[in-house]
Amino acid sequence: MLNRPKAILFDLDDTLISAYADPGPVWQALLSEHAEALSPHDPEELTAHVGAYAAEFWSDPARHKTWRLKLYDARREIIRGAFERMDILKGDPRLALIANDIADRYSARRDEAMTLFPDSHALLDHLKEKGIKLALITNGEAAMQRAKVERFELTHRFDHIQIEGEVGFGKPEEEAYHHALGALDVRAEETWMVGDNYEWEVIAPAALGLTTIWHNSHKAAPPEGKPAPHHTLEDLSGFWPLLKKTGLA
Repeated sequence: MLNRPKAILFDLDDTLISAYADPGPVWQALLSEHAEALSPHDPEELTAHVGAYAAEFWSDPARHKTWRLKLYDARREIIRGAFERMDILKGDPRLALIANDIADRYSARRDEAMTLFPDSHALLDHLKEKGIKLALITNGEAAMQRAKVERFELTHRFDHIQIEGEVGFGKPEEEAYHHALGALDVRAEETWMVGDNYEWEVIAPAALGLTTIWHNSHKAAPPEGKPAPHHTLEDLSGFWPLLKKTGLA
């Protein structure tokens, strides 16, 4: 059963905005534009290798913490690493430039494609009208994340905005949650955490006593053997029935 919250902490990417959905089609489109230079490797094969290398690259928590603060450079590292593993960069210095161009254009296209999820503004405005304290907690580089906050008109909708690159710590570090709770002057048991990352928005905050709402817009299978969230949403429209149950609708 969900408790009525005094505060709600929201993640940003793939929670309030659609940010990092399936990257495969974008990589493949860009790789296809250089199909002749990258022959005999076809774009579909290359996309699979880049995706596998990216999954490996981001799987290490320490590496993730370092490189998410310089995401554009990380994408250059990923495609360079994938190409090196396939021996593509040997013998032709132009291919290193092509790899960088693909990575940079990928970043630009992903940024352009970001959109606000339906219900985001309406939900936040409703919660604010009901007197719920709101915090936005997002990992990532300061300027990049701050630009998203401003682009999607989120600044005035939150009582506290916490960006990893600005404060020097991020999820799933305990300090990230404690800092937000302190900024809102609430206790963990009075607070909900909403987000898409299972480790950052379910496991870590639940261990501190927060109520967890998993925004599973990608319809992913929950990890085996891990604590379950208090509730799961496939989109933000599912938030309204939860608010009705707690008298906040």
